[in-house]
Amino acid sequence: MSPSISALPGLPAPLDEAPTSRLPAGALPPGPRTNAWHRTGAVADEPHRGVRELVDALWHPGRFHRSADGLRTRIRQRPVPSAGACYPVQTHLIDGAGTHWAVDHEEGIFRRRDLAADRADGWPSPAAHDGIARVVFTVLPGRSFGRYRHRAWPLWIADAAYAVAGVLFLLGVQAGPVEVGPSTRLRSLLGVPRATDADAWIRRGLAPEIPLAAIEIPHDPVPDTAPRRALGARRSPATAEFGTRIGGTPAPAIERIARASGQAWVRGATEVHSWSVPVMAPSTVVGTALWSAHLDAARLCYEAALLGDRGARPVSGFSATGDRWILHALAFLDSPGGAR
Repeated sequence: MSPSISALPGLPAPLDEAPTSRLPAGALPPGPRTNAWHRTGAVADEPHRGVRELVDALWHPGRFHRSADGLRTRIRQRPVPSAGACYPVQTHLIDGAGTHWAVDHEEGIFRRRDLAADRADGWPSPAAHDGIARVVFTVLPGRSFGRYRHRAWPLWIADAAYAVAGVLFLLGVQAGPVEVGPSTRLRSLLGVPRATDADAWIRRGLAPEIPLAAIEIPHDPVPDTAPRRALGARRSPATAEFGTRIGGTPAPAIERIARASGQAWVRGATEVHSWSVPVMAPSTVVGTALWSAHLDAARLCYEAALLGDRGARPVSGFSATGDRWILHALAFLDSPGGAR
């Protein structure tokens, strides 16, 4: 087994093995793509127009994937990337009046939570409202765990970070401070039980969620036009596109990422950026590095979409080798014809 930082405090088995060379076992059922909050008494309702536009810009640009024969499928294209297209991230909103909303990503429906019903069923009360509107991102952990098993927890942070960066990209200076977790503070903002208290969720017809990030936003935000257009058109180049560019000897940095990730397509990249930590780094350093690496990578990814002259594909799932653990990488592919 490669040197690892698996002894991170508070991580249950098998998640503590995320940095090791052990490959994920067979897939497990991933659970729902989105939680059915209507089962808890939440009702469909519309927030401010700017909030709707912000959330739609992140998750619902209006396009659907197509099958090999060109027919439209029911699977939406998502501007924000996700490891393995698992899409565990869920969106919650707290408006200036303290109203809580949960977003159905599949149907694009905003549901206003019934906090009184939540409390009556034993859920904790949300923290006292401070008048600040926030977007709160959670993850449905089974989405990534079902595919990646013990390697899932860095990917939960990765996907949440790309969503956070999407809000920052769309709102610019309108977006306020970001809080990241997991933490008691974020659970308190939403008024939800711990994800480990699965019974409290399941008895209400929900899968457990882990709150991972909160961003302050205006009560009625205005997404910037150019970033919104760029994000809506953004797609990670297919691995086959990278494969067609493989030729000759790749640059050392590219070869290193291709070998470390076990993904040969990386050798077709024009350039790669990577982020790593020492394998013996304290857990607090690792946690901070995971957030900073993925937020930085997401910013570069979205900036490339805005410029339009190259594509970017995230690379995750590294094991620790030597004295470093590569947390994340971003493979760039120049577009010969300019904007794509």
